[in-house]
Amino acid sequence: MKYFKLKDYDSLASMDGKMLQTMVEDYVMTLKKDGKKRNSILTPITSLELFCDTNDMVINWKKIRRLLPPSTKRTGSKAYTTEQVQKILEYETKIRNKAIIHFIAASGVRIGALPDLKVKHIRNIENCKLVIVYADEKEEYFTFLTPEASIILDEYLEKRKTDGEYLNSESPLFRQNYSLGIAKPKTISKTGYQAMMNRALRRCGLRTGYTSQRREIQLDHGFRKRWNTIVKTTDGIKLLLAEKMMGHTIKSIPLDETYLDPTIEKLFIEYKKAISELTIDDSQRLKFKNETQSKKITQLEEKTARIDDLERRMRIMEKSKIH
Repeated sequence: MKYFKLKDYDSLASMDGKMLQTMVEDYVMTLKKDGKKRNSILTPITSLELFCDTNDMVINWKKIRRLLPPSTKRTGSKAYTTEQVQKILEYETKIRNKAIIHFIAASGVRIGALPDLKVKHIRNIENCKLVIVYADEKEEYFTFLTPEASIILDEYLEKRKTDGEYLNSESPLFRQNYSLGIAKPKTISKTGYQAMMNRALRRCGLRTGYTSQRREIQLDHGFRKRWNTIVKTTDGIKLLLAEKMMGHTIKSIPLDETYLDPTIEKLFIEYKKAISELTIDDSQRLKFKNETQSKKITQLEEKTARIDDLERRMRIMEKSKIH
């Protein structure tokens, strides 16, 4: 209406169909020449289409859509690399922020799930931690933290205790900055987490320019994409259970959510396969690999010892039969 200087909606509603068809085509071509992308043009055109349908105005919308520019590759599809996460942590000084970065990198949770997390939603499991996401809701699911992320989370919670906070099961897992630890803890909002992440990325030089600028890696979702990439490319991982640890329901299996109810132990077995690559610090990764290798060697030695013992007993039994 602004482009064609129409005064009111009645002027548009009473327009001749053929004339309006020409006007819309002209408007689309003008936006296209101005460099507007497909979705930027499609939004106002869709609104106009609804207006025309409501007022029984017949226009060839298929023809108009053929005038739209082709779709471009979506931005924000890439994941953070482990090296980039290392850099973020290198420039971060606050233990709370380090704990948050480790948490989302190790668990793969959406940043929107963090505000609802409480201390009671975290449980120890071996040298890792179990995370209950969207607890008591229909979307509830389980994921885990690496030993590395578990240690930094424990250090952060211990600092809060040292600062005078009384931690209980209902305490927010992460709290807003405070001057006095004894003050009532306030949970961090989703926008608060995003602002913290934006500052961390700018501090280490991984994000520059305007806040609204489109980028290859999404501000916080890049951590979730990293988790998804690492876990699903790990040898031996059962993809169905990996999807469960991301809170996904597989569309190709519509009854999956109803019938697949894997135990926490089974999920943890799958998660442990990816711990090495999910670990951020190189020395911690090497330490975990060495510990895992030592366990395998010990298990092999114990298995060999049991076999030797069984063979020894069999020989004794055979000799006793002969005599």
